[in-house]
Amino acid sequence: MVDYFSHLEAWSEDSGEAALLARVASEARGLPILDIGIGGGRTVPLLRAISEDYVGIDYMEEMVVAALRRFPEADIRHGDARDLSAFDDGSFAVVFFSANGLDAVPHDDRRLVFNEARRVLCPGGMFAYSTHNLSHRNAGKAPWDPRQAWPRDIRRVVRRLVRLPLAIRGHLRNRRLIVRGTDWAMLNTPLYDFGLVIHYTTLPATLDELDAAGFAAEVEVYDMEGEAVSSRGAVAGTKWFHLLARVAARPLDRDLLEHVAPPGTRGVEEAEVE
Repeated sequence: MVDYFSHLEAWSEDSGEAALLARVASEARGLPILDIGIGGGRTVPLLRAISEDYVGIDYMEEMVVAALRRFPEADIRHGDARDLSAFDDGSFAVVFFSANGLDAVPHDDRRLVFNEARRVLCPGGMFAYSTHNLSHRNAGKAPWDPRQAWPRDIRRVVRRLVRLPLAIRGHLRNRRLIVRGTDWAMLNTPLYDFGLVIHYTTLPATLDELDAAGFAAEVEVYDMEGEAVSSRGAVAGTKWFHLLARVAARPLDRDLLEHVAPPGTRGVEEAEVE
């Protein structure tokens, strides 16, 4: 897995991330950015193109080492999105959590991520992330379910059929880990031949999460095509949605950020490249 993520580059497969980063770049150029869940470093050059005042963290130490090998000049550290105590209040203009990385966090811990992101953001700061859509027609479907939406590309159809036995085995192995709540669920995802159980939620539920953490009521939502979605609009057609939430004040308070100590002055140790 580390080797796979170490070779990922540029944008993810959907246009929603590009739309999200364009919004971030329009306001936060040159301002402090915290990049959570960097994996092998795919997002490092994307966000450092917006600002050199950049810190990237990942929960897996192996990923941190891999990312530092690729970008030894970048400020990359081991860290946990649930505990950002290494960073002072109001240290960042942007907290970015890409590729549905938030969905690897257990349901009861998601509030910790939202609270910490809110705390380290300055007035007007932006929390940009994506999360899986429980309302999508494929969410929670078994690999043999006839209601599964199939790709239109014949090559992808053949590839799925070839790997179907692996998908069935993965689903049977992990289905005991499935948990369903109100407007959320821990479901087996088709990724890695149904090898992962991750968090899914509805759009209203994730908006409630943001509200509970103290973010402003106005939240921008984008689907996988990069199209803006009304918070009350139908999102059943997108596997996941991208969100841009703000800390109350708008626009970003650049003057305040100039008086904040540089991110990480509490002595977080940077990972060493082996």
